[in-house]
Amino acid sequence: MRTLFLLLVLANVGFFAWRYAVEHLAPPATDPLGQQVHPERVRVLAPEALAQRALARRPVPCLELGPLAPAEVVRAEEAISAVAAGLKLTARKTEEPQRWWVYIGPLSSRAAAAQRVAELKKQGVEDSAVVVEDPAWRNAVSLGVFRSEEAAMRRLEELRRRGVRGAELGVRDAPGARLYLQLRDAPEPARLRLGELREGFPGAELRECP
Repeated sequence: MRTLFLLLVLANVGFFAWRYAVEHLAPPATDPLGQQVHPERVRVLAPEALAQRALARRPVPCLELGPLAPAEVVRAEEAISAVAAGLKLTARKTEEPQRWWVYIGPLSSRAAAAQRVAELKKQGVEDSAVVVEDPAWRNAVSLGVFRSEEAAMRRLEELRRRGVRGAELGVRDAPGARLYLQLRDAPEPARLRLGELREGFPGAELRECP
């Protein structure tokens, strides 16, 4: 009888210990940190990058990449054709005003530029790209191209608040012709690859055809 009494006491103690742990020690359902799955894999994306990815996944009749400087068009055509072979590609030309950009000046090598981009990502700056094709700016890091100096200045101030060093503001393109490449009826795999290709053309956006 005494043994049975002790077992009941131990069972009650165990039950109340379990209940206390559940109610007081476990993270609440509303705690986002406690509910994370593999938090080390979480990557914060800039709103622009999120919008580009959402667009790439959504079926639309026509997507266009641009604006592109004339010197970038051939490279862009080849890149798009490689991921969307057989689909119709057309060009749209416009006359646009001067554009401004925020950048980090050319680094010593492509590897050094890539390392700086990796450092920027750790600072929460996702929308950056290494300039590859432009000889005057090769291995620079583009941090955004804008249609007004005021917008570029706001971007520069935001980066400085994040602790980014070495960022500058300057004129990217003089007034003149800009080209947009349009791709119609692209399947989702091609749209996703287009979203990735955009990162190789600083200042270009992927969007629905007007």
